[in-house]
Parts: sequence; structure tokens; C-alpha cells
Amino acid sequence: MKSIHQIMQMIGRLDTHIADDFEGQDLDFKQWGQKTEDNIRKMVEYAICMANGGGGSVVFGIADRVRGHGKTILGVPENLDVESFATRVREETVPPLEPEFDLIELNHGTGQLLVMTVDGKGGPYRFSNGKSVIRRGKECLTVEAEDL
Repeated sequence: MKSIHQIMQMIGRLDTHIADDFEGQDLDFKQWGQKTEDNIRKMVEYAICMANGGGGSVVFGIADRVRGHGKTILGVPENLDVESFATRVREETVPPLEPEFDLIELNHGTGQLLVMTVDGKGGPYRFSNGKSVIRRGKECLTVEAEDL
């Protein structure tokens, strides 16, 4: 898994690269949506996906197919209730996943990014409805829980 320092180095290179260039098995970038519930659903999906793929991080607040700090680093809103995000991920995953969240301050966009990191231990993981996803390269693929 990438460290916060390594992730920040990649973010520093977004003036000349697109975020998609840095995505892989253990890292993804996601733009923060307008609706909190949509963002939470995305967090739960990517927590399961990354954990089943061996662990990794998702950086929220980054547009992944554009170049230039001003267009790429959009950020997340201030005053996010990170603990409520962790609670929702725990409640909606089987067995319960314990993501780690880090708010990173920077001088672009809203001024902060949210990094969610999960390890790949203790799985396989699935949604509370029994469905599951797994990370393969840059993709989250739907799989049957019994196939994990």
C-alpha cells in the first residue's frame, strides 16, 4: 500500500499527469459528489473492493481524467464527519471493515482531501446484501462472495 507521503508526491505531479496514471491495484482517486449518501455508497464499495484486492487507499476530492492542479484537485467539503463515514462502512460490510481516514490539507480546491485506507486482512468482505467486489488492477469488479 502507498503511504500518505507517496500519495502526496503523486498529487504534486498532477500538473503534468492525470490521476488515472497513478491508479493501480492499491490506489484510486475519486471526485467528491454533491450528495453525501452517494459518497458514502462509493466509500463502502471501494472499501470492500480494496480490502478484497489486498488492501489500498482511495483519495476523495480528485478528478481523475484531467490535467492541472486547478482542474484536478477539487477537494472535499470542510467539516466532514469522518467518524460517521467509518461507522457506515463498518455497518454496511460483512465482516465489518475498519477503514482509516486521513484529512490532508493542501493549497488547492477546497483545501483538503480525504484518504480512506483499508487493509486486506480478515476477509473476504461483502456488502450486507451479500454482493461483493474485488480490485483487479485499476478496476473494481463484481464477484460472487463465494468466488473470493
